[in-house]
Amino acid sequence: MPSLPARLRTSVAPSTAALVIVTGVGPIATDSYVAALPALQTSLDTTAAVAQLTLTAFIVGMAAGQILFGPVSDGRGRRGLLLGGAIVFTVTSLLCALSPSGPLLVAMRLLQGLAAGAGIAIGRAVVGDAYPPAEAARRYGTLAAIVFLGPVLAPAAGGAVLAVGDWRTIFFVLTGFGVLMVLSVLLGIPETLPASERHGSGLGATVRRMGDLGSDWSFMRHVVLQCVVTGGFFTYIGGSSFVLQEVYGISEGTYATVFAVNACAMAAATLVFRALVGRVSSQRLRLLGMSLSAAAAAGVLGCALYERVDGQAPPLAVIWVLLTVLVGGMGFTIPAATALGQEAGDRSRGTAAALMGGLVFFCGAAVTPLTGLIGYGTLLPMAALMSGFFVLALLLLAVLGRPGGPDRVGRPETSPVVGSDRRRTLN
Repeated sequence: MPSLPARLRTSVAPSTAALVIVTGVGPIATDSYVAALPALQTSLDTTAAVAQLTLTAFIVGMAAGQILFGPVSDGRGRRGLLLGGAIVFTVTSLLCALSPSGPLLVAMRLLQGLAAGAGIAIGRAVVGDAYPPAEAARRYGTLAAIVFLGPVLAPAAGGAVLAVGDWRTIFFVLTGFGVLMVLSVLLGIPETLPASERHGSGLGATVRRMGDLGSDWSFMRHVVLQCVVTGGFFTYIGGSSFVLQEVYGISEGTYATVFAVNACAMAAATLVFRALVGRVSSQRLRLLGMSLSAAAAAGVLGCALYERVDGQAPPLAVIWVLLTVLVGGMGFTIPAATALGQEAGDRSRGTAAALMGGLVFFCGAAVTPLTGLIGYGTLLPMAALMSGFFVLALLLLAVLGRPGGPDRVGRPETSPVVGSDRRRTLN
C-alpha cells in the first residue's frame, strides 16, 4: 500500500483519480455535445431555443446541485451522496440518449446537472476532510489542473464520437462515464466525514449551516472576491469568441486554437501553484493570480483605446498573449480561492464548497452574456468589463485585508490538525 501523506485526517486516502472523475464531470458533460446541437434540433424536430436549453438546463442544474447537496453532506456524510449522485448521473445520461422529445431531454439534462453538481461540491469537501490545509491546497491545485483541460479535450472527444455516431451516441458514452463514476466512488473514495463530526441532517440544520457560513464574513469575503474575479473571467469566456471573430475575422477553428492554448496555460499555472503552495501562502498566490489577470486585462483595455484612436486594431498576437496571461492568472486564483474558502468554512466543509461553487457559478452565468448585450464590434466593451471586474477585485482585496492574522492555508504546519477541534456543531 502506498504511503499516506503526513497527518492524513482519515485512515484511508481518497483516490486522486476518483476525485478527478467525480469533480471533472461538468466540463465533459457540458462541452462534449455542443457541436451536435444542430443535429439534435433536427433529430427531435424541435427549435434551436429548445436545443440550446438542453445546455442551459445542465449548467443551471450543476450550480443548483452544488448548493443543494453540499450542505446535506455535512449532515449525512459524503460517500452515500456521492454514490447516489453518480447513479443518478448514469441513469439520466441513459434517459438523455433515449429521449424522444426536446422538453424531456431538457428535464433529464437538468437532473443530470444536479447529480454532477453534487459530485463537484462533495468531492471538494472530501479533500478538506481528508487532508490538512497545506496538503489540501496542493490537492485542489492538482484537481484544477486536470479539470481545466476538460473544455479543451471534451469538444475533441465529442467530435470523435460524432464521427462514428450521432448526438445520442455521446449520451451513451456519458452513460459509460457514469458507470465509471459509480466504480470510482465504490473503489476509490471512502467515507471521510465520521458520524461524530456530522451536523444535524434535517432541513432546519441544513438551513442553519448555510445561514451560519453566509453570515460569517471571514468566509464570505472569499466568496465575494471570487464572484467578482469570476465576472472578469466569464466576460472573456462569453465574449472573446464574438470579439475576436468580429474584430480580427478569424475562423471558428482558429478561435478554438486560441481558446485551447489559453486553457492549457491555465492548467500549467495550476501545476506551478501546486509546486509553490507548500512554501508560499495561498493568500499571496491568489494575489499573484489576480494581479496577472488584472494587468493583462488593463493591457487589452489599452489596446482597445489604441484601436479607438488609431482606427486599427493591434495585432492579434498581442491580444492573444494578453488573454493567455489573463487566463493563466486564473490558474493561480481558482485553486487558491478554493483552498482559502474551504479553510475558512472548515466547520461545514460541504456547505462551504456548495456556497463557493454554486454562488460563483451563478455569477459567472449571469455575466456571460454581457459582452453580447453591450456590443462586440470593437475590443473596448469586453476589455472595459474585464478590467473593471479585475480592478474591483484587487480594490476589494486591499479593503478587506487579512482579518485574524496571517493566512495559514498553504503554509507548512508545525502541529497536527484535527478537523473536529475547529468545528462548531449546528444542530
